[in-house]
Amino acid sequence: MTDKPQAPESPFVIERLMRDTRRGLEEEEFTSEAEFREKMHAQIEKGILESRLDDLKDHPQEMAQELAFQAFESANSDSADELTQKALTIDPDCVDALVIRAFLDSENSAQLIEALEHAATSGETRLGEDFFSEFMGDFWPMVEARPYLRSIKQLAEVLWNVGRRFDAVENYLNLLDLDPEDHMGNSVLLLGCYLAMGEVQRSWDLLEDYDDDSAVFQWGWVLVFLMAEDLSAAEDALESAMDINPHVAPLLLGMGEPTEGNPPRVTIGSPEEAQVTVQIIGDAWGHNPMAQMWLHGELVKMGLINIDDEDKFGGNDPGDAPVH
Repeated sequence: MTDKPQAPESPFVIERLMRDTRRGLEEEEFTSEAEFREKMHAQIEKGILESRLDDLKDHPQEMAQELAFQAFESANSDSADELTQKALTIDPDCVDALVIRAFLDSENSAQLIEALEHAATSGETRLGEDFFSEFMGDFWPMVEARPYLRSIKQLAEVLWNVGRRFDAVENYLNLLDLDPEDHMGNSVLLLGCYLAMGEVQRSWDLLEDYDDDSAVFQWGWVLVFLMAEDLSAAEDALESAMDINPHVAPLLLGMGEPTEGNPPRVTIGSPEEAQVTVQIIGDAWGHNPMAQMWLHGELVKMGLINIDDEDKFGGNDPGDAPVH
């Protein structure tokens, strides 16, 4: 019996393959789709990561991008520093390398934002006006656009964390215009922003537009209905949210230990998914004591919390968890 295939350790394996395939299409002519697929599978089997650097010697931009990928994957800042320096020596406008350097070099949030804006501008310039005109709304399949998309997302997260909320929202909306199918998960982050800002109608519209069964969206519906003072709808939404992931409820009430950062693997309905959910919408719940009191009461009625546990309600504030 053969072992099951393991998930790739790096999130950039597929992107590397897409870049190599794009370059191969420019250098080779394929007579059929079957021939193209055969070539692609051969690249995977021979160990795409091990052979790439030799293959990229005559492609400086791609070589710089590969070094940036390795910097993202690096276990320590010294290695990332060395790799990004090499990348930017080869290609001063390598967007991913510029983003990493922004975090390595910036001494304060103002410098970080300026550096990230420079990275995003470099990405926009490299793609060019014609690219935006042709692929607006369909950026994700175009692999050369992904570093630019990442730079905008990083900028949005930093802007939110320093209190520039409207600027952060503008960047998330821009990302959803570029990639309406939301391959990067920007809609859930935008929802967290809207809920924290008390934007009931915008939250409602976003929830309807994406109609997502994720824990973030289902627990977002509960809060939106409470903010809209529709208790009946909130009760129905709570039932759905508990079915999706019941581990979220105690964290929203401060009865668990929130963690920073994203877990390495998240499955639907898991405690890890609950942690991520609270990182995104916990700020909004934490600053809405009426919603917390209502949720506590509903869980008591369900028999999931004893009234004697009320002293736990004052535990960890879910708003203390990072929003993003």
